[in-house]
Amino acid sequence: MAELTAIIADDEPVLRYHLNRILSDLWSDLDIVAMAATGEEAWQLIDTVRPQVVFLDIKMPGLTGLEVAERMQQAGLTRDCAVVFLTAYDEYAVEAFEREAVDYLLKPIDESRLERTRDRILQRLERPATAQVDLADLQRLLSAGEAGNSPLRWLNAHRGEDIYVIDVQSVLYFLAEDKYTTVVTADGEYLIRKSLKQLEAELDNQQFWRIHRSTLVQVACIDRVERTFSGQLKVHVKSGRNPLTVSRRFSDRFKQM
Repeated sequence: MAELTAIIADDEPVLRYHLNRILSDLWSDLDIVAMAATGEEAWQLIDTVRPQVVFLDIKMPGLTGLEVAERMQQAGLTRDCAVVFLTAYDEYAVEAFEREAVDYLLKPIDESRLERTRDRILQRLERPATAQVDLADLQRLLSAGEAGNSPLRWLNAHRGEDIYVIDVQSVLYFLAEDKYTTVVTADGEYLIRKSLKQLEAELDNQQFWRIHRSTLVQVACIDRVERTFSGQLKVHVKSGRNPLTVSRRFSDRFKQM
């Protein structure tokens, strides 16, 4: 088969970079011709380039991935283009397939799962009549996606130009700064574009505690809690780094300490 063209649309630059990199390893005949950070940008690229494969994040600024796919349907572009949705949650799965999606990938992207997506796309492009996903197939994908409801286990983070896959068990704390969140481990610091609010929803709330509007700390990494002369609480993590301030709003967590 001749080389296929593809577009990646996701508002997280780390995920775009990571997906582009693993696709280049897994699928040498796929040419990523463009990447988009918003739904509107994705639609304009799709309408102009007419790629054969599109990886669409469901939640993007402006147009959502589902709305982009709806425009593609209305323009008749889904007949010649395989759509794969990307998301951290599986709540949109049924609607995704109503938009003629070939597959549905949960973040963080698993390489072996992406291989199956590649095979599904190739099958669809070779035999367009088999493009629709049957109910048994959909149930299998939804069952596989139930893991997305379990606490977040891995993070795709970056330091400089490099991407690192971080086990959340190794995270000492998260610190919100501007548009990014700093992930602090014993090995160093990394950046992600998830807010603390998103992290709180995805992490085990028994494992990570919010102690300040800008700080989430792993409970197992707390060495001690200091009370200053002014009554302010300071959390010392086991790595010996600078203590973390506990805001009055969250001080009740340490009443028994």
